[in-house]
Amino acid sequence: MAPAFIPRLCCFFLLSALVWVPPASTFYVLKISTDGPVTSGAQSCVNGTLFKTNRSVSVATDPKPYHFHWRYSPLLLTHQSENESSSSITVLGNAPGNYSIAVWVTERHCQSCEPVARSTTHLQFTDSIVGNLSASQAEGNSSIRDGFIEATESDVCLSFKIHDPSDFFKSAEFRYIWALGDGTELVTAVPYARHYYSSPGKYKVSLNVSAQVPRRDGQAEKKTGSFAVELTLLDALRNITVVGSTDATVRLKYNVSLHFFGSPPLMVCWLVKSDCISLGEHQCHQVAINETTYSIGHVFNSAGRYCLSVRAENQVSTLQNYHSITVHSTGIYPLWFVLPCCALIATMLGFIFSLLLKSGSNSSHHKMPIEVADFDFSPSDDKHIPLSECKEPAPGFCAYCTGRDKEAEPLLEGCATPARHYML
Repeated sequence: MAPAFIPRLCCFFLLSALVWVPPASTFYVLKISTDGPVTSGAQSCVNGTLFKTNRSVSVATDPKPYHFHWRYSPLLLTHQSENESSSSITVLGNAPGNYSIAVWVTERHCQSCEPVARSTTHLQFTDSIVGNLSASQAEGNSSIRDGFIEATESDVCLSFKIHDPSDFFKSAEFRYIWALGDGTELVTAVPYARHYYSSPGKYKVSLNVSAQVPRRDGQAEKKTGSFAVELTLLDALRNITVVGSTDATVRLKYNVSLHFFGSPPLMVCWLVKSDCISLGEHQCHQVAINETTYSIGHVFNSAGRYCLSVRAENQVSTLQNYHSITVHSTGIYPLWFVLPCCALIATMLGFIFSLLLKSGSNSSHHKMPIEVADFDFSPSDDKHIPLSECKEPAPGFCAYCTGRDKEAEPLLEGCATPARHYML
């Protein structure tokens, strides 16, 4: 029975060797950080922390005894602390420069062994004051805007924050000289200033800081620093004017123009619905413009009352406005009815025009007067009037003084002026 068991055991160990997977590799990472740059004569803190990683996740090492080795020369060490997986040192630099700091970690029971991790960094000491210049605007007691893009016609608060982790300037006397970019200069003993900008634009703000730092020997050491930023002032949005009719027609394009009273660039958002609504970022048609006017075209598919909601914002303000629109049904007749009507009207106009031309042509011919004599052909008596009885003819009649057999005078001679005139 034993000989049969041995081959099976050998096979088991053979399979175990084939499917064995080595454990994931473990690495140590040493992260180092400083609070530099700092002013020369001040102290700076350097921290080192050891992490264990398997190439995907970094976690703090298990609490094991590790030892941190620092190299910081020519800086002066003023303090050092250490625990299982981190260590920190405080160093002093009396001269400006960029100093190299190195650290490596070994297991505490074998400090001469190969380090499990190492890292280096640089710490800068400068002869100038270190700090940051900032700007903000407030409404009441709360800050409404931070940064270097501010609104006009409101006080801008400029402030300076010194970087002094070791309280080197705790007892120093400061003097701040502000150049605010519009020709205004201020001198203060506090690290802030307020200024009112009335016009939009870009302003270069500069600050010169000087400090008298007392020393142990009773003398004062002077430190200075210069800082500058570019401040952008924009007009806040005060009004949105909608220029366009309040009436529209179905299936005809409706145009309206928007005028913004504020500084560009602007983000404009608009929407046409049956009700006026407060616009959100994803509820409207958004467009970015770099001017103060914008045109909108819209086609309505049904009649009714609508509302155009418009929201605009720049980097310092947001404003919204509404415009009511009444849409009417179309008054356009079908084409098959319009074309015959147009043809009939054109024919009538042509006929009237031709009559006027003919009338004008006839009036231009010469008109000749024609005299028509009025004769009396009524029957007369058989008795002839003697020639001696001839009298002067009455007006409008021809004289006739003739015998029975022949005419005494020509028919028209001695006749009076014709009684009627006709003009053809």
